[in-house]
Amino acid sequence: MAGSIRSIHGCAAAVGMGGRNLLSINDLANEQIYALFELARILEPWNRSRLALLADKVLCTLFFQPSTRTRMSFETAMHRLGGAVVSEATPLLSSSAAKEESLADMLTVVSKYANVIVLRHPDDHEALEAVTHATVPVISGGFGNWEHPTQALMDLYTLWRVHGRIEGLRVCIASPDLVAARTGHSMAYGLARLGAQVVLASPALNRTPAEVRERLAATGGSVDEMLDLDQDAFNELAAAVDLVYLPGCSAPRGEEAERFKQLMDDYYLRFETLERASPEGGRIVHVTHTLPRRAGEMDMRFDDSPYQLYFEAIGHSVSLRMALLAAVLAD
Repeated sequence: MAGSIRSIHGCAAAVGMGGRNLLSINDLANEQIYALFELARILEPWNRSRLALLADKVLCTLFFQPSTRTRMSFETAMHRLGGAVVSEATPLLSSSAAKEESLADMLTVVSKYANVIVLRHPDDHEALEAVTHATVPVISGGFGNWEHPTQALMDLYTLWRVHGRIEGLRVCIASPDLVAARTGHSMAYGLARLGAQVVLASPALNRTPAEVRERLAATGGSVDEMLDLDQDAFNELAAAVDLVYLPGCSAPRGEEAERFKQLMDDYYLRFETLERASPEGGRIVHVTHTLPRRAGEMDMRFDDSPYQLYFEAIGHSVSLRMALLAAVLAD
């Protein structure tokens, strides 16, 4: 076992992330993404057991927005690696943030306790500025509407495990609101950089922000947009790709809710679409959703079908985040 730990330590160090923040998927070179994937695959046998790789390390999770999957999978990953976890899931109620402590001061303080911090925050500008005050690595668990890099890495890893590659795959990222779909932004960057063909599908009113489109163009990857599709046109597009990626978003309340429900209906993926497309194309068209999802957002029959990858991704989330923690904390 000692030899295995030394070997895994070496693989973690080889990723080249030791002591570094991960705030954007663009903080990683393509080679580092694939090195993380290889490390995650090595760690898969321990994602339901325990490996004393980080026995002297402490992870602090600071979540200013609700989370089930991101927070719990990071905490599970740290426990599986033999480390300790300090969790703050309601900082606006139970931490000094409730007494108007700045996020910068909080990260300065928490850096004295923990070896690594995972932070989720609704304001990406505040979060990015505050991170500069931390003296230990900070991993983004989602900042504002900007990016959610580890969710995208988890979904990319799942796609890689299914196909053995990212390059050459065609992926549709679809949402009634690609402005607020921070995971969609991170996923699009990763796909484009790794050689996939990306199609962004949304209403023109809520299209991918110009800043994100400019950065996607700078990758030199294959990125197209299809705007204002109706349900039939969206499902026709879905039948022609390898993966339909649904990043989800927060539906508005009040007067805007009914209008948004109509937009949701235009981007409703029908079960029959993939059931028909897969035999005709001689391949399986997959669908994944970043979760949580809302009623009416997708056909629930996907859950028990060979097309879904969202629960498969949850299964891979611990090993991918184990790899990320090991790499960031590599000596």
